[in-house]
Amino acid sequence: MEGYLKKWINIVTRWQDRYFILNDHILHYCEHQGGQSKGQIHLKVAAIILVPEDPLRIIINTGTNEIQLRASSVPEKIEWVNALKRAQESCQETIPRDYIKEVNDILTDIWVTQAAFDETLNILVPKLERQPKYVELAEKLSELGQKIKMNVTICTQLLEVEKEKLETQQQSGDNQTLFQSFRNISSRIDEFNRQNSAISCSSSLSIQDILESLKYEQPIKYKNLINNPVFQKIQFTNQQLRIALPRTQDPNEKLKVWSLIKDLIGKDLSKFAVPVYFNEPLSMLQRLAENLEYYQTLIEANQEQDQWLRMCYVMGFGVSAYSSNIDRHKKPFNPILGETFEIQNKQFRFVSEQVSHHPPISAGYAESNDFEMQMQTDLKTKMTPRSMEVQPLGNVYIKLKQFNDQISYNKCITKVHNIIFGNMYIEHIGDMIFHNYTTNDKGVLTLSENQKMVGTVYDSNGKEKYKLKGQWNDSLIARNVQTGQEVVVWKRYDLPQDYKNYFFFTKFALNLNLLNIDLIKSLPCTDCRLRPDQLALEYGFIDLAADEKHRLEQKQRQRRKDMQIAGQKHIPQFFELMKEPCTNEMIYKYKGNYWRKKGEGLDLF
Repeated sequence: MEGYLKKWINIVTRWQDRYFILNDHILHYCEHQGGQSKGQIHLKVAAIILVPEDPLRIIINTGTNEIQLRASSVPEKIEWVNALKRAQESCQETIPRDYIKEVNDILTDIWVTQAAFDETLNILVPKLERQPKYVELAEKLSELGQKIKMNVTICTQLLEVEKEKLETQQQSGDNQTLFQSFRNISSRIDEFNRQNSAISCSSSLSIQDILESLKYEQPIKYKNLINNPVFQKIQFTNQQLRIALPRTQDPNEKLKVWSLIKDLIGKDLSKFAVPVYFNEPLSMLQRLAENLEYYQTLIEANQEQDQWLRMCYVMGFGVSAYSSNIDRHKKPFNPILGETFEIQNKQFRFVSEQVSHHPPISAGYAESNDFEMQMQTDLKTKMTPRSMEVQPLGNVYIKLKQFNDQISYNKCITKVHNIIFGNMYIEHIGDMIFHNYTTNDKGVLTLSENQKMVGTVYDSNGKEKYKLKGQWNDSLIARNVQTGQEVVVWKRYDLPQDYKNYFFFTKFALNLNLLNIDLIKSLPCTDCRLRPDQLALEYGFIDLAADEKHRLEQKQRQRRKDMQIAGQKHIPQFFELMKEPCTNEMIYKYKGNYWRKKGEGLDLF
């Protein structure tokens, strides 16, 4: 086996690419493929160590030397670890080993790990159960925890039985039988793992297995995915929820951006195709869906009898979207014209579509028993020598169904500072104006430096009813002007423990691009979760992601050229440009036809 891995050099140069070649039981490495050998490791006397805190790292320790390696993805790491262990095992059968000590070490490690797992679960589950949106996850974690504990117990019982045999054989001095017993342990544990995997995981499937039944029913999806190199590298399961991405990202990653952006100063970045390593593995359509992370705030607004406090809740919801931007400096993928995204759960349904290419506009619509929401991302982006400025155009529209409140609000300006030198940071500044066209109430929320925000809710006569204060990265508190009573109308959810290693995503964002077997079968062929470049970036296949991104951009250009030659114009499938009666603004409004027509997709990927 051979290929590139990252090797830790020192604190200055950190991780560098090296080309590794595994020959027999010796691992050679050089600076590049075909280059002169820089060193070698004899696996016969080495320990292969995995690092739970970093699922991509492999440590090889020979006793006198240690090297640290990092794969680009979990599947690649597993492939290398298996190859290293096979090479090691092939040369160790004749080496005397203290089998009993090894089994004792394994047993000790299993029980210590299980105890730590139980302790963590006992802390985590009660916390999840207190949050309505995570009740199902808490139940699932408890169920899986019990299953894991049962399986670990069975596994250790197998080890205990074989250990007793080892002790007896060691006393008799029968080394050959001793070695065979140790092999028996491995084979019995392997068999146990195979059986357990079939029970608890219901197997992972290749893209070929998943799509076989869809060849004639969904021909476009079949054609685009069946031989795609990204989808061929991944085994899919029916995982419903995740707390991490398939690969980690270095949170301290620094990109040499000056050579790229020096020619972009003063230009509109929405028309510029950036290299894939400037992206995060989400589409702008999915970033639009992130507005719904705090949908519970709208439900609370719809249930509130006080019309001015209702406005406070809507203002809390409006500003909540900014809390997902903490430390997120990378750009979402630009959707292809006609690309879509959907969410369907017990709380709400959401659909978005890329309705315009120049200017790039993504339109979205959400509905539930409590509210409707209409929005779009029409952005004006400008680069200066020290910062990048993003100015959203247009309004967001919300309807609270119980009171028929028709509310609109604008978004403020976002600035990204120190994009070339210094520590990059984001600030949101300006006024967000909220109008309730049913009651004629008004709200003003002003965002300023240091994440601060203050606001006021006025009645139809301009009288102050509520004062608001808070920080967009923490919470918003409303105070009744007359009674002085305070209400927390919005509070940010805790970020995932390792969010810095996963593009600084929130728990909600971590699951937006989750692709499982059921979704591959049911999603329309235009859904952005089926984009190979975006999926490749999520799994750490950087070069493949760049190749696929370029291919899709070329395909989009060719499609646009063919339509121009044919005198055709792209017409959005699920949204239509029309006047919004509350503001007389021209916006892309939802036609109401997605859930009936979503199977009729375009050939985009």
